[in-house]
Amino acid sequence: MTIGATIKRLRKEKDITQEQLAEYLGITSRAVSQWECDRTAPDVSQLPALANIFEVSADVLLGIDVTNKDKQIAEIIEKAKKHWMCGHNEEAAAILRKGLQEFPNSHKIMVNLMECFRNMASNADAEESKFGLLQEAISLGEKVIEGSTDDEVRHDAIRLLCHIYPEIGESDKAILLADRMPSRFLSAEYLLSSVYSGTKRFEHIRKKLMTTVVTFHNDLCNNNALLDSGTPPYTNREFIQILQKYHDFLDIIFEDKNYGICTLFARRTQIQLAQCHILEQQSEQALECLQVAAEYAVWYDTQFCPQDTYTCLLFCGMEFGNVVTNNAENECFRQLKEMEKSVFDPIRQHPEFIQIVKELQEYAGVR
Repeated sequence: MTIGATIKRLRKEKDITQEQLAEYLGITSRAVSQWECDRTAPDVSQLPALANIFEVSADVLLGIDVTNKDKQIAEIIEKAKKHWMCGHNEEAAAILRKGLQEFPNSHKIMVNLMECFRNMASNADAEESKFGLLQEAISLGEKVIEGSTDDEVRHDAIRLLCHIYPEIGESDKAILLADRMPSRFLSAEYLLSSVYSGTKRFEHIRKKLMTTVVTFHNDLCNNNALLDSGTPPYTNREFIQILQKYHDFLDIIFEDKNYGICTLFARRTQIQLAQCHILEQQSEQALECLQVAAEYAVWYDTQFCPQDTYTCLLFCGMEFGNVVTNNAENECFRQLKEMEKSVFDPIRQHPEFIQIVKELQEYAGVR
C-alpha cells in the first residue's frame, strides 16, 4: 500500500476530512488530495506530525511492518520453492529478486536466490550465461558470509559456494570455506542422535539413516572420476561390480522393493550400468538395465506421491518426502535425453531399444 493510500485509510478511520487534516498540518487541502492520489508525497519533516495525528508509528505510514517481516520473507521463499521444486527456476528467481528489492538485507532470500542461480546455470546452454549466473550466486554468497549472524544461513551459503567455486575454476576458495565448517561429528544430525530421547530420537535417527542411503549413492556411484594420473581408480568391469553393489544394497534396505524416493537413485544407477555394459560390448545386459531404468522412471512419474509411506522394516510408516529438481523435466523425459548420448549408438537400432524409447515417450512430461 502506498503512503497516499495509507494516509487516506487512516484519515477515514479517524473520521477526519481532508480540510481538517490540512488545517492540522498548516497546508492546503489540495496538498492532502495530491498525496492521497499518489501524485505527490508528504515531506519527511511532516511524518512525525502525521504519525501523531493518526496515533501510529512512522513505519505504519511508510508501509513498513517490522513485526511481520519474518513472516513475509518466509512466504516469499515458500512461494519461490513451489516453483523451483518443479524445475521452474526462472519463475522462482523472479519472485526472490522482487523479494530482495523489498527486503534488501534479507540473507535468507539471498541464499535461496543463490540456489536458483546455480540451478539455472546447470541448465544454461551458453557458457557466458552460465558464468554470469554463477558470478551472481557468488556475489550473494559472499555478502551472506560477511553480513549474516545466523549460522544456519551462513552455512547454507558456504555449502553452495563450495559447489559453485570449482565450477569457475576457483577450487582453492571452496577448500578454504569447507575447512571452516564443523566435522560430521559436530553436526546437528550427529549430536541430536544423542540429545533426543524416546520417539523423537527414533524418528531423528531414521531420517539420518535415510540421508545415509541417499549420500551412499552419491559417493559410491560418483567415485570413479579421473585421478591425478589421468586414469580412473577402477576399471570399467570393476565399476560395474560397484554399481551392482548399490542396487544390492537397496534390496537389503528395502526388502519389499518399495524404494520410494530412492527409486530415482536406482534408475540413475541402472543408466550408469547400461553405459558400462556398452563399453564391454555387452548389449544384452545394457538393454536389460535400460528397461529396468525405464520401469523405475514410469513408476516415479505416474505413481510416486510424497505423502505415501515406506513399507520396509527399517523405514515402515515414514513418508517418502520429495526431491528438489533442477528442471521441469520428469524422469521419463530425462531418461530419453540420457539415451540420446552417443555411447548408446551401438544398440540404438535394436528393437528393444526402440521399444524402450516408445514406452518412455508415452509418459515423458507427465509430472
